[in-house]
Amino acid sequence: MRLDPIADALSAIKNAEIVGKNIIYLAPASKLLRNVLKILKENGYIQEYEYIENHRGGVIKVELKGKIHNIGAIKPRFSVKWREIELWERKYLPSYTMGLLIISTPKGLMTHEEAKKEKIGGRLIAYVY
Repeated sequence: MRLDPIADALSAIKNAEIVGKNIIYLAPASKLLRNVLKILKENGYIQEYEYIENHRGGVIKVELKGKIHNIGAIKPRFSVKWREIELWERKYLPSYTMGLLIISTPKGLMTHEEAKKEKIGGRLIAYVY
């Protein structure tokens, strides 16, 4: 029984990066996981991802680049105001300009930088660097 599929998928990505794999399959697939992967692709952390329907929840095929040092889900999903984002950056990221926090906002998933520009808060989902 899986309690947090996002945390399972991100730890699978981290383990595949450590071992040096190029391709990994993540199951079960969800819209939230696909949006997280979309942000990772836009910021250059993964090469490509593809959703494959298997009539059992779906599978996502992810092509890795080898650029992820650490990735993980933030639990519990802390609620954060846009003014507090810098405090969470210091807690989860190694440097001011290195890495991303992924935040779920009323306008959808976005990085912490986009959330600060739009002055919008939300819930912390994951970190990557």
